[in-house]
Amino acid sequence: MDALLTGVQNALTLGPLIAIAAGVSVGIFMGAVPGLTAAMAIALLAPITFGMDPLTAIAFLIGIYKGGTFGGSISAILLNVPGSPEATATAFDGYPLARSGRVKQALQMALFASVGGALLADLLLYVVAAPFSTIALKFGPTELTFVVLFAFTFVAGLTGKSMLRGMTACAFGVLCAMVGLDPMSASPRMTFGYVELLDGLPLLPIAIGMLGLAEVMMAAERAVKRRRSGADIGTAAISSTSGPSLSIGVFLSHWKTVLRSSLIGSAIGALPGIGASMAAFVGYGSARRYSRTPENFGKGSLDGVAGPEAANSAVVGGSFVPLLTLGIPGNVMTALLIGTFLVHGIEPGPHVFKTEPVLIYGIFTILFAANFLNLAIGLLGSGLYSHIVKAPEYVSYSIIGLTCLTGVFASTNSLFSLYIMIIFAVIGYLMKKFDYSFVAFLIGFVLAPEFEVSFRSYLLVAQGDPVGLLLQRPIALVFCALTIIAIIRICWTEHKNRDAAPSHLKSSEH
Repeated sequence: MDALLTGVQNALTLGPLIAIAAGVSVGIFMGAVPGLTAAMAIALLAPITFGMDPLTAIAFLIGIYKGGTFGGSISAILLNVPGSPEATATAFDGYPLARSGRVKQALQMALFASVGGALLADLLLYVVAAPFSTIALKFGPTELTFVVLFAFTFVAGLTGKSMLRGMTACAFGVLCAMVGLDPMSASPRMTFGYVELLDGLPLLPIAIGMLGLAEVMMAAERAVKRRRSGADIGTAAISSTSGPSLSIGVFLSHWKTVLRSSLIGSAIGALPGIGASMAAFVGYGSARRYSRTPENFGKGSLDGVAGPEAANSAVVGGSFVPLLTLGIPGNVMTALLIGTFLVHGIEPGPHVFKTEPVLIYGIFTILFAANFLNLAIGLLGSGLYSHIVKAPEYVSYSIIGLTCLTGVFASTNSLFSLYIMIIFAVIGYLMKKFDYSFVAFLIGFVLAPEFEVSFRSYLLVAQGDPVGLLLQRPIALVFCALTIIAIIRICWTEHKNRDAAPSHLKSSEH
């Protein structure tokens, strides 16, 4: 009880609250501008948190995470251009609502549903995380090996159109994580004589390069193509102040959709590799399935906005379950947050609930407080953000490119880190072009060291009989079975899709 009260008190001091407000403002802005994401903001701004105390640093990044998840809906509703991938489903009904003169209702429904979904998910996190951490304390090298293997399978199979490409990206991430000193023998691996690589490839330059600079390269390519074709794909923005406001009574009449989508988002967030985009589409589909007027979907239904927004915001709380209890990131955001945890000497996992209980309860409180600040800033700033989304691409991406370069150099004070960032920016650009998942790469890179140590320890403990040891560990056996089932199902789904494609083409020819 003392740890709970101290954690709440620490989180509600002036420093963390200002950090949350600043993070939410930045997150909404980055989410609202098409092409920019909250993940990019976290990667760019993580270096400035290294000098803060741990709770304030985490508060700032959680604020970005929360604000960015809502921010994508602003441009989706006003421009029919999702500001972030998870806002794609919101545009299906948000933009028709805006076109019909109900833009204020659409924006406010997106905000209220986001906050409602996030609050329910954070409450579930508070209830589930501590009990699950006591189970996770029983995990040894065998269990951790198969839990991480299961995470790899999910990431490889569900973050791209092809499992083979997902596995390739994940394997490449694991390969990059092998650079540096062997964790058991301390002998150099793949350093090619560079002293700077003895500590391994740094996460921050890689993330900024693949998230930020690669997107700048993609934007430059789009601009060149538009100039050559002479096409103007700009969409006229709709005023965010038009139409009636959303009353509390109207919002509460959609409580079933918000509750259902919140549970969906929480469950999906707790599974590694699936992400907020999948949650948004599942939330939208479930809202349509249970609606009394499904024919209105796609034409301007408030349920069509509430469903995806509650689901994708609930992913935030759900993603902290594997992060805090197992040290496994569920998506890009939490993978980047792990880097900040480690910089401040905090190792996420079941032991952190015993070693840092005050910090854990502080994080729970920050998650709750961020929702209310997200609500307040979203209501006050929606008019401002509607003007920001109209900024030309060359302005926003020029600023992002400069921030990438200065951010990496300022955080490491090393030109070598700039070279790494540029190399991985080119790799990230090629991965985007050929549909190789950056999420699979990044989670493979982050989890590889833990997987390597666990797997090698498992083989040492097994003493030549890994199957026998596996059969004696029921939790590891369950995750091994789940991994095999997941691989079979994903392969079967891909096989069916390949078989369906030719017949579809044939029927279309006739």
